[in-house]
Amino acid sequence: MANYKLLKRLERIIYFIKTKPGISKSDLINQLLEYIDGDVSERTIERDFTILKTDFGLDIIYDRTIRGYLLEDDPERLGTFFKFAELSSLAELYEAGLKDYKTFQKWVIPDDSAAFKGLYNMKKVLKGITLQRKLTFTKVNYYQNTRKEYVVTPLRLKEYLNRWYLIAVPDEIDDIRTFGLDRIENLEILPNKAKKIENEKQQLKQFLDIIGLNYSETKDVQTVVLEADNKQIKYLRSLPLHHSQICVENEDEHKWGTVTYELKPNFEFETQILKLGAMVEVIEPIWFREKLSGEIEKMNGLYKGD
Repeated sequence: MANYKLLKRLERIIYFIKTKPGISKSDLINQLLEYIDGDVSERTIERDFTILKTDFGLDIIYDRTIRGYLLEDDPERLGTFFKFAELSSLAELYEAGLKDYKTFQKWVIPDDSAAFKGLYNMKKVLKGITLQRKLTFTKVNYYQNTRKEYVVTPLRLKEYLNRWYLIAVPDEIDDIRTFGLDRIENLEILPNKAKKIENEKQQLKQFLDIIGLNYSETKDVQTVVLEADNKQIKYLRSLPLHHSQICVENEDEHKWGTVTYELKPNFEFETQILKLGAMVEVIEPIWFREKLSGEIEKMNGLYKGD
């Protein structure tokens, strides 16, 4: 979809309905007019609802009891849509910027991606997934300084911390694995048809229960409760760590509120919590609280003198 104007409007529609459940059609139009150039009519909104359902699988329903619109919650589809909207917005920005690179260079400061080496692999990976063909490549292990040949059935591409990963099933096993595109060499598409993965959807859904890539570190989904400074809660609400996040600010601005997650606490989640420093405290589960406490003690020991 190269219609950037349409995609911007669709993204705003989803955003407003998600952040303001029960919003009326007239309020939705008024909100859109503050962000979108041009007129927005009721007929425009109805067409957009149809596009969101047919093209993106996002179903917007009208709830008669509250006389407003709601979005059927589907974290996987919603996350994919927002990522597509983000990449399309960047495409529009770069397309405009490249016409006048000096101006682009003057006003835009992109994140440093110079160290990422695997972007050239993305096109072949996507082609292999689309054609349902196997891929062959050499995986480089940075820690062990080894190389291993793989033949895999590619399933998805996943982004995490500005790096892209191939989710695939190697020929010799039936379980999914992740491969960093920056650690893949000699990538080729094979004529062999991809093998059928019987529980493919179930395996892929494991990524919905975690942050990052490690879905096997913790067995069960658990409720994680944090107490957090009200100011930090505002940041977490604007950039959630996980789709299950629920933030409740304390009415007393001098007291802390709570943040709750339903996920598998893994190493990636642990590092995200530690990054928040003294602005949050893990309350439950106790084992996770004790684990973080131990890590904090280890770090503290590194900064103590002999």
